[in-house]
Amino acid sequence: MTTPATDAQVVFVGYNAAYLRAIDGSVPSGSVVVIEEPDIIRKRDLHDAAARFDCLDRIVPASYQQSAEALDLAAELTAVRPVAAVVPGLEYAVPATAALAEKLGLPGATETAAQALRDKVRLREVSGAGGVRNPRWREVHGPADIVEFAGDGPVVVKPANRQASVGVQLLDSVDAATAAQAWERTSSAAEYEQVPDRQLAWRFLAEERLQGPEYSVEALVQRGDIIFENITAKTVIPGPYPVELGHLLPAPLDRDTQTAFETAMRALVAATGFQTGILHAEWILTESGPALVECAGRCPGDYLIDLVDLAYGTRIRLTLIDLLAGRTVALPGSARQTSAIRFLAAEPGTVTKVAGLDTAQELPGVEVAEVDVEAGQEVRPWASSWDRAGHVIATGPDADTTRQRVLDADAAIRIATD
Repeated sequence: MTTPATDAQVVFVGYNAAYLRAIDGSVPSGSVVVIEEPDIIRKRDLHDAAARFDCLDRIVPASYQQSAEALDLAAELTAVRPVAAVVPGLEYAVPATAALAEKLGLPGATETAAQALRDKVRLREVSGAGGVRNPRWREVHGPADIVEFAGDGPVVVKPANRQASVGVQLLDSVDAATAAQAWERTSSAAEYEQVPDRQLAWRFLAEERLQGPEYSVEALVQRGDIIFENITAKTVIPGPYPVELGHLLPAPLDRDTQTAFETAMRALVAATGFQTGILHAEWILTESGPALVECAGRCPGDYLIDLVDLAYGTRIRLTLIDLLAGRTVALPGSARQTSAIRFLAAEPGTVTKVAGLDTAQELPGVEVAEVDVEAGQEVRPWASSWDRAGHVIATGPDADTTRQRVLDADAAIRIATD
């Protein structure tokens, strides 16, 4: 694995503190530039962010969410020093990252593929045409469309171009009242710190609710070929909001099921025309095989990259930079252990006490135990990934051991609310 030359810079579109923290000290000092929305710089107080990481030279303000303004920076960036790679830091940055990489003549997803990955309506169209199994679906513009689509069956209603399960709802049955309520919640979903203040265009769709266990596939792709692949087993909370409760990887699957996922991923790459970068595709394993839920063209959240690194002995974030710089990379063909994460929950209310964190951290195989809430803070019911109260990560020699270790760590932590 190589790192950027000292006379070159890596451009991130979107500020991702976890990514910068992971590569800090492994890339040259001041070799990273971040492009971020002016409104987000203000909301997240990023004016002094360059002082937080040795690798970060500066943050350049420019619009990139549903905007081409970031492309105008190409000349300015290359005038300072050569750009080695353009990396998507966030979900909403995927199209701008691909467009900027194309403009600079660097490897990337391709702008066409990135647009499909950022819009589930478009993704359904291109993946279905490419032979990828999809649920029955349609774009919706209001409650009447939901009722007409659903009939008597259960459905999923969700934004087509948001992130982190924001606005996604599972409906067991649909009538005029439930459709109106679902439309209101989905269409009014908000992410204050994640989006600029200007008006953005959102699309929505309704889909058939598929039955079966959920999985994701994390893949590194180079010039259209998958060069690394992991399958993750997912646990999702019951109820109307499908927020993920945990992940286990590599998923304990038989050879035929693994092959089915590998075949589906290659069909997805071909259908979208994705060239170089990372994919995080979510699937439901139906009786007919894997059916696509959605796919992202950036590093997955939920600490999945950390889990992959623990299981395989990789440093995926650095490898992704190398891929996007056109370098040769070496990756393992199999995992050396398993890893798992469990997200912490608490009863809604005001936190009165957090206990057991030290106990959890000392349990066998526990790599991380973190609580994100404290006394006096409000805990809300889970409606998206942003509502979780913390997490624990564990490793082990096999799936059963690792699963039990992460559950034991979860049980050791108690978050009391009034």
